[in-house]
Amino acid sequence: MKLGDCYEAAFQYMLSEGPGSGLKLVHAEVMGQGPLAGVSYGHAFVLDGDTVIDKSNGRNLRMPAPVYYALGRIEYLDNIYEYDYAEMLSRAVEYEHYGPWDLQTSTGL
Repeated sequence: MKLGDCYEAAFQYMLSEGPGSGLKLVHAEVMGQGPLAGVSYGHAFVLDGDTVIDKSNGRNLRMPAPVYYALGRIEYLDNIYEYDYAEMLSRAVEYEHYGPWDLQTSTGL
């Protein structure tokens, strides 16, 4: 399975927008679709109010959060961590990587 760049992409987007943006970095367990149908795995994206911004794998996906969360069954899996800018920087320094920091999935992916 090809690994994506979601943790780094979401982190870098947050960094580029700066501390006053009000954005939240989200690490969540999501349910796969297509070839990954039925497999849950960890994923990172950015929350701007009620809009999800997903920059993973070169995308620039923007979607209403309720739709994104429904497609990924995120609330059903109920394994979600949100970080504001300061928390994100603190965790990255503490763990010396882009994440995940607190998220542990049922599949280990």
